[in-house]
Amino acid sequence: MRFFRTVGYVLLAIVFLIPHPLSAADAALDRVTFFGDSTMAHLAVRGGIPCSRVWSGAAGTVLFETVNEIRCVHLADEGCDVTLRDAVARKRPEILVITVGVSGGAGLMPKARFQEIYREMIRSVREASPTTVLLIQSILPLSDRSVLHYKRLTREAVLNANGWIQEVCRETGVPYLDTHSVLADPATGYLKREYQNDEYMHLTASAYAVMLSHIRERMLSLGY
Repeated sequence: MRFFRTVGYVLLAIVFLIPHPLSAADAALDRVTFFGDSTMAHLAVRGGIPCSRVWSGAAGTVLFETVNEIRCVHLADEGCDVTLRDAVARKRPEILVITVGVSGGAGLMPKARFQEIYREMIRSVREASPTTVLLIQSILPLSDRSVLHYKRLTREAVLNANGWIQEVCRETGVPYLDTHSVLADPATGYLKREYQNDEYMHLTASAYAVMLSHIRERMLSLGY
């Protein structure tokens, strides 16, 4: 009897004390660095992603019209602000997911200018780190209460901008992540109520879980 108890303790130690390999899904997400506006910055607060892999501006957002011109990435581990090109050159992320275009972009900028900013951003990342796999995520849906704060930034403007992003992705061969359709209420086109954290477009922890699951599944389907 003592022998069987001893064997049982050993088995319990194997199960609970010895670390086990991550699943393919978890391991895939651990290879990703995220860059974007405030919706991405909150990944470090509500999404469970370490700060070192969540890039945004020092103020927690990124102004789209200047994304290629200023030091829009605050590297918390180094305590400095750098351009996106420099951040990619320094850190050489294995996979980079970019989510920008709502702050100072959608609803405020013509198509040609909007798309040229995206093209330049993609060029800069590829030049800085040719081995980095680049993925572009859609602009996320607005809260249905966003009309209290926005005039030109509307759900229609977001849909238009996402169409422009898709065109650039097809042109440049960058995979497009349509997370907008996953988080939006199909009846209204706005962010589902259960995913709304405020009156703008910021997400709850459960919404981030859905977003990350979608990104993970898309990565695996692409072979990443």
